[in-house]
Amino acid sequence: MNTNIERPVWFARRNISPFTLDEQSVKDVIAEASHAVVSWVTQDNQPVSAVMLYALIDDVITVTSTTNRAKYHAWHRNPSACFCIWDPESIGRQVTLRGKVEILKDAQLLRRFTEAFLTKNMGGTSPPPALLQSEFEKFDAPDRHMMRFHIEKVLSHDLHYLLKVEQEGTDVWS
Repeated sequence: MNTNIERPVWFARRNISPFTLDEQSVKDVIAEASHAVVSWVTQDNQPVSAVMLYALIDDVITVTSTTNRAKYHAWHRNPSACFCIWDPESIGRQVTLRGKVEILKDAQLLRRFTEAFLTKNMGGTSPPPALLQSEFEKFDAPDRHMMRFHIEKVLSHDLHYLLKVEQEGTDVWS
């Protein structure tokens, strides 16, 4: 719907509430992607981010780390985290998730994580048992822990929809 309301050219980029992804699109982005920018806070309250591989295990974002990593110590001290995930086909479709990390020592979960990421990397085909075992052994350090990310807040953005609205001059705020 194109209305006669005159808005400044910057209006869509200042008033972005209509440019979010619906719930199914959020789920699709999380399911299709394999990496996230993950953030935590240091002991002296300094923010840190890193790109991490993740897998969905029982619909929960799951990552892994050994105890010699900063993220392990940070999440052990303060489980608050932020994961930013983007659509692998279109970085303009982004999901930012805030929540808490639960740290577990769980070899079975590590095996499921290893199988899930191998299956995704192999286009949905389960890895041969020898490959799964070989990759599992690479991860299976004595101090390896699993982290399950429990989402508390979801934010999203659809840049392509915003650009379309700008180009067409559509008023989505009425």
